[in-house]
Amino acid sequence: DPAYQVIVEAESGIPRVAGSAYVVGQEELERYEYDDIHRVLAKVPGVYVRGEDGFGLRPNIGMRGGNADRSAKVVLLEDGILMSPAPYAAPAAYYFPMTTRMVGVEVFKGPAAIRYGPQTIGGAVNLLTRPIPVEPEGGVDVGVGGFGTVKAHAWGGTAGGNAGLLLESANLASQGFKELDSGGPTGFQRQDLMLKARVGRVSNRAELKLEYGRERSYETYLGLSATDFAADPYRRYAASALDEMSWQRFGEELAWTVKPKPNAEIRTVLYHHALFRSWTKFNRFAGGPDVHDLLQAEPGGQSAVYLAILRGEADSATPDEVLEIGTNDRTFHNAGLQSTLRVSSGGEDLRNRLEVGLRGHVDEVARLHTEDPFDARSGRLVPTGGETATLLDSVTEARALAAWIHDDLGFQVVHLLPGFRLEAIRTAAGTPESGLADPQTWLVPLPGGAVLIQPRKWLDVFVGAHRGFSPVPPGSPEGSAPELALNYELGVRAAPGETHAEAVGFVSDYSNITGQCTLSGGCAPEQVDQQFDAGAAWVYGVESLLAHTVHLPGSVGLQGEVSYTFTQARFRTGFVSEFPQFGSVQPGDAMPYVPVHQGAVRLTAVAERASLGVGVNARGPMRDVAGQGAIPDESGIPGAVGVDAAGDLDLGRGVSAYATATNLTNAVVLESWQPFGARPAAPLQILVGVKSAL
Repeated sequence: DPAYQVIVEAESGIPRVAGSAYVVGQEELERYEYDDIHRVLAKVPGVYVRGEDGFGLRPNIGMRGGNADRSAKVVLLEDGILMSPAPYAAPAAYYFPMTTRMVGVEVFKGPAAIRYGPQTIGGAVNLLTRPIPVEPEGGVDVGVGGFGTVKAHAWGGTAGGNAGLLLESANLASQGFKELDSGGPTGFQRQDLMLKARVGRVSNRAELKLEYGRERSYETYLGLSATDFAADPYRRYAASALDEMSWQRFGEELAWTVKPKPNAEIRTVLYHHALFRSWTKFNRFAGGPDVHDLLQAEPGGQSAVYLAILRGEADSATPDEVLEIGTNDRTFHNAGLQSTLRVSSGGEDLRNRLEVGLRGHVDEVARLHTEDPFDARSGRLVPTGGETATLLDSVTEARALAAWIHDDLGFQVVHLLPGFRLEAIRTAAGTPESGLADPQTWLVPLPGGAVLIQPRKWLDVFVGAHRGFSPVPPGSPEGSAPELALNYELGVRAAPGETHAEAVGFVSDYSNITGQCTLSGGCAPEQVDQQFDAGAAWVYGVESLLAHTVHLPGSVGLQGEVSYTFTQARFRTGFVSEFPQFGSVQPGDAMPYVPVHQGAVRLTAVAERASLGVGVNARGPMRDVAGQGAIPDESGIPGAVGVDAAGDLDLGRGVSAYATATNLTNAVVLESWQPFGARPAAPLQILVGVKSAL
């Protein structure tokens, strides 16, 4: 259904948008059978991903130098609707839908981003769910793999007359690839359910979309010391034995689409999403050293005692050596009404595509963070009997009204694409007892525009500029300012015949770049979702892509694709920040977790009844904290290369078999030092399965 899609395809088959764009289609998603959104996006130019758990349960996605932590600096959409638990009040993506049930992924950056805020500096990711089929259709996908991995995915639907129905279920579970020193589970179980129902005709139809998701994962924020990582990167310390995340998510959307004229469409969506999550995990020592510093420095003396306690090799002997196990209970609600008008007009020489949108949105977040004291005894965690401490008991709210207009005015080979967005936001924070207080209001105009020239149907040359923005979360320190940047890009995109090539240069001139605290980013519990301002910064670089298909004898197509991104991201002002990834910053310091070089190569052979593909993803080294000069060995993240492969075989009668392998070389990869210690990427994982069309 085109109404779901953000990117509009030009006659040439390449995206025509005011900026850089990339589409991962259903055929590619099914061929590689990725269950981790990080692997889908790793080859997309200008997108940076940072693994955490090895399965992509809580993605970290950044664009054009934006902090990837919990994907808080990008707009996350599902079928064009905001899907983060609280996009304005707490945009950290602790929920992300299962990639295996998606039929498309759209990525876009540049001036087009002002249509899909609130975060409009880096860009947006739009996930496309399966539409209701026009006739009876269905499918089953069952797979098994290493580490006790099991996947079961089924869907079915039909349409007739003025009605249609679709039901889909996706289940994924694994025993995990890490081993606890004290024994115990380290895997996860996930389930997504979706129901769609439609009534009406193309010119006037209503659609209901209901979603339910749940997860139980035995995940931790506690990593390893450098020595332990080198000896066994897939070890889990005994101190993390009680760590467990569980959540449930409910989504309801009611859409009404009407075409008052053949060239006009109005789509209005009323939506509500709720997420209930609880994460129990190791937080800290009652009076000991900072755990991140402890694991990174790995000092001797008394600090070595704390490290031995984490490992389960020593018992707690003093009050300072008590381990604080925290439980973060959070409830998120977001709801809104979004309406978009699209009108096309004109003839062969003069054409116009106008989009006008309006969205009212509200976020509500309730947090209850507690800690319980435990002693380490013979490698086990034993309650001390001490009282439960309440670290945070808060409620926050954000109410926003966003309006935007975007026009595509084409005269022969020239397209003018002006746009404007206005964000009016009111936030407040408080406690359940006191209620909301200290409201703050922002009114932020966000102009933008681009010029696109098509000297040939297969060639685009474009230049654009826009003002980018990220909102201030409720409860931030007094005087906090929104993240603001002026963004520019210049690019060329070509698709002659079987070739697709593009190169885009971009610059983001930040007047105020910000960091938003999460526990995954190394912040203390009392700092969660607070904003820290960092002043002026530059981010600039080049995104490039080259793809070509060669037709070989025997009806075999050989598809090759190469992408490369160069990025420089540097602070222009000096400061000292409580945000762990900033720290003490000098002008010219490079930003953390932004590789200067990254790229990907993919080669796929496609025959009539079989395909085989190999992909290589590579990135350069990264910093854990801001700095300049050579990256210190003790605190850097080394460069990494990963190799994936996938193949499938048509067995006839609608049945096919497939096999996928991720990290084919079984390389040991250090993904991050945040929040506490070295964290590995997943080792070699092989999944084999069977799909059947019903």
